[in-house]
Amino acid sequence: MKPWLVVEDEEDIRNIVKVMFEAWGHRPLEFRDGNQAFGWLDSVEAGTYSGDLPELALMDIRMPGPRGHEIAQRIRSVEPMQHIPIVLMTAFSLSEGERKAMYSDYGVDHIISKPLPDFFELKQLLDDISARKRT
Repeated sequence: MKPWLVVEDEEDIRNIVKVMFEAWGHRPLEFRDGNQAFGWLDSVEAGTYSGDLPELALMDIRMPGPRGHEIAQRIRSVEPMQHIPIVLMTAFSLSEGERKAMYSDYGVDHIISKPLPDFFELKQLLDDISARKRT
C-alpha cells in the first residue's frame, strides 16, 4: 500500500481524507500543519526518512506554518518527489492571479474547493490527476 500525503490543520477534514485514502488502497501519511510537513521534508532531503515516499499530495492552502503552496514548492525541490501530483484544497476564494501563481510558481497540479467533492468524485479526480502526471 503506497502512501498518499495529506497536510490539513482541521482534524475532522484530515480524518475524513485519511479514511478515504485507506478505502482507496492508499496509506495516509499525515501532518497537521506546514511545520510538521517541512520537518518531514527535511528528513527526506537528509536521507534519514526510511519509509515509502508518497505518490500524491493533498494539502490545505491556509494552515499554521508554511502554507500548502509553500509546501508544494518545497516538494518540487526534493529530488525523489519532484514529479508527484500535488492537489491543494481551500475554503477561500482565490483570484485568477493567485490561481495562476499556484500552478506556475509553486508547481501545483490542481486546486479544489471545500467542501470537498463526494467520495467517488474525489477519487476519480485524484486518479485522473495521477494518471495525467504519469504520462
